[in-house]
Amino acid sequence: MIDLGYLHGTVTFNDLSTLDNVDVQDQLDALKEDLLQVQYPQNLLIDVGWYPEFCADGAFRVYVIQHEQWHSPCAQIHANSLQTLEQGLREAQATVERIIGNADHGTPPWTP
Repeated sequence: MIDLGYLHGTVTFNDLSTLDNVDVQDQLDALKEDLLQVQYPQNLLIDVGWYPEFCADGAFRVYVIQHEQWHSPCAQIHANSLQTLEQGLREAQATVERIIGNADHGTPPWTP
């Protein structure tokens, strides 16, 4: 089972946690395009899938998407193992926090 406690958004879909901490080749039947989706403020989300589905030559893809702009992700990370996937998820979380932080620390409008 995969721990996702370091992701600070709202998990809206999670089949990733059902994967065992073994080689991905030993669980190809569970590796599909829709594994995890986590929502954040400011229309941000982290999306994880295995591409191509069920294929031994595939890889995990982690996307950071804002405003449903799937054709232009804020970040796209590839991982070939569960260990590198965790690193990619942490990187995606950091990207989300940077985007939210930049928006939260923007210059407020000037008022007299």
